[in-house]
Amino acid sequence: MNTWFYTDKEAKQQGPVDKLTLLGLSSDGGIVASTLVWEDGMENWERWGDMASGFFPEGADVEEVALGVCAQSDRVYPVSQMLPYGQALIGADQKEHFVQHLLEKGRTGITDATVKHFEYIGFWWRCLSSFLDYLIKMVPTWICMIPYYIVVFTGGLEDLENDPSTGAIVSIAVAYGVGMIGMMAVSIFYETWMVGKYGGTLGKLIIGAKVIKPDGGKLSYKQAFVRWLAKKPLNYLLFYVPITIGVSILVGAIVAASSEAQGGATMGAAIIGGIIGCVVVSVLGSGVYWMAAFDPEKRALHDRVAATRVVKK
Repeated sequence: MNTWFYTDKEAKQQGPVDKLTLLGLSSDGGIVASTLVWEDGMENWERWGDMASGFFPEGADVEEVALGVCAQSDRVYPVSQMLPYGQALIGADQKEHFVQHLLEKGRTGITDATVKHFEYIGFWWRCLSSFLDYLIKMVPTWICMIPYYIVVFTGGLEDLENDPSTGAIVSIAVAYGVGMIGMMAVSIFYETWMVGKYGGTLGKLIIGAKVIKPDGGKLSYKQAFVRWLAKKPLNYLLFYVPITIGVSILVGAIVAASSEAQGGATMGAAIIGGIIGCVVVSVLGSGVYWMAAFDPEKRALHDRVAATRVVKK
């Protein structure tokens, strides 16, 4: 039955195909170990290298075929059809390409490609990279707000105080809106272009990290933009709304206690209760970030939405 789907070199979904077709694609190099495959009923897309063991035994007289991943081509082979080179395995039909590559590049210390390991970047290192990105974007975003500063400091606020009905309100609002649009454009360009071209923002590159797909591949510009959408608008919505609610709880508690005018003890209790409510709601809202500290793959919410990982280079 044609129930399997896979991604091509452009990360586009192909299929449906049957098992034999997938095996043929694997033999021809159409799919490799890092190719993502999926069948209806699977929770997530999986690497072909992790799924292939359930395909090769078809038609064989053995229950299981030992498989390996070629360090030269990333293709999956039965181990019986591979040649050892140190810790690595090379497909027999890739021997000449491998030797040529060794002569041209002088590669040494080639590791086993059969099991792909990633070292995920921890929560505090990710906080550091975000802080570095904030510093890097500080000047460009400040430049975007120059029209707003010009309007404000050339009499905009004074005009607003003297005559609120004048065009001062419009001028300030337009200048501020232009600045905010510019800041958003800087953020989109910075995150999308850097991650799509170099695999990470400057903050991540400084700490030796990169953003990858689950199979270890590099993100396209489209995927990098989707990650920005999840990281900025979505995260900010889920982060700032709870904080706003928390501050409202605090202010409401203080106002309520003040209106009752029942003494300092009541006011103190209201303030303490409001602070506790504010902190609890704010902590829950910031979970979009701190969930990375408890996730085995150190994923924040935007990593889950965009299906990305942040790993050591």
